[in-house]
Amino acid sequence: MFPEDHVNHDRLHKIRPLVDYLNAKFSSIPYRRDLALDEQLCATKTRNYLKQYLPMKPHKWGFKLYVLSDYKGFSYKFEIYTGQENQERFRLQNEEDLGSSANVVIRLTREVPTNANYRVYFDNYYTSIPLMAALYQKGILSVGTIRRNRIPNCRLPDEKFFKKQIHGTAYEYITSYKGAPLSNVVWKDNKLVTLMSTYCGVEPKSSIERFDKKSKNKTTVECPFIINSP
Repeated sequence: MFPEDHVNHDRLHKIRPLVDYLNAKFSSIPYRRDLALDEQLCATKTRNYLKQYLPMKPHKWGFKLYVLSDYKGFSYKFEIYTGQENQERFRLQNEEDLGSSANVVIRLTREVPTNANYRVYFDNYYTSIPLMAALYQKGILSVGTIRRNRIPNCRLPDEKFFKKQIHGTAYEYITSYKGAPLSNVVWKDNKLVTLMSTYCGVEPKSSIERFDKKSKNKTTVECPFIINSP
């Protein structure tokens, strides 16, 4: 154990054995095909410098956890945010630095079976082109909403263009990066939704119901496969 001012000091050293034990037990359960990765907040009133403020959560103050779970809510692996996670000592030798948020995904998917059509879903906090390529090279498929400023030379129509389009309009741009096929889709729902995937795109389209503000009734609109994929 290192002193607090040492570069290798672990802020979770007191509970690290428990965290490792729980992760080993959780990840021993067979993984479901569809997995999701997101943040959770463990609410607390204690005074601690590791507490975080997340305004979009029901309880806004607490310890932030990154969690990999399935669609039924079972958690296979978690990580408590300390601010140290992105240090080189927490990366394996074959893992490159993809950025703090993307590195979370890489760490939490280390035990996911490779080349077996497993899919990981995440939001725009994590999604980047290098991350999706890295997962694809490991044999893990992925889908995520993405920020347009993370798409170099983005060729998708902008918001001004979509104002003239009907509800349900979708555009797709397909490319590849380091051997990984990438489908970049923007869909006009109540707001524009921009996504990226390494295994699905716009086709085949389906139909879903949405509330139309003008007619004040539910209407049927086209939905791309990347939104409604099984």
